[in-house]
Amino acid sequence: MQLNWEDKTIVIVDDIKINLVLIKTQLRKTKANFVWLINGQEAIDYVQEKKKVDVILMDIRMPVLDGVEATKRIKQIAPDIPIIIQTASVMGHAYEEIATSGCDGIVFKPIIREKLLEIMVKQFEKYSKE
Repeated sequence: MQLNWEDKTIVIVDDIKINLVLIKTQLRKTKANFVWLINGQEAIDYVQEKKKVDVILMDIRMPVLDGVEATKRIKQIAPDIPIIIQTASVMGHAYEEIATSGCDGIVFKPIIREKLLEIMVKQFEKYSKE
């Protein structure tokens, strides 16, 4: 899949730097711009400052403020920003929390590049029509 996202800003919210590196590596051919934030509160602050964001990739387990709560708050502030939860938690309570967060999609770790691109393309198409 050949994509040119030079005009897109992808906000990666994850407290573990290697996850940032992996996602950037998987998406480098898209030419997207990346912003790295390390917790949910930073993501909320970033959105409140009305900085450019086309999609947020949100981890759920982080210090200060977790991704589920951050997603809920961001959707109240800016419902038109697509948020894709990225998580290694696939069962039970964590999955139920994600389902109630208001997120636009879920990608499971380890992240498969094609699946991530597919979810992101769908979100860009969905939000560009609204």
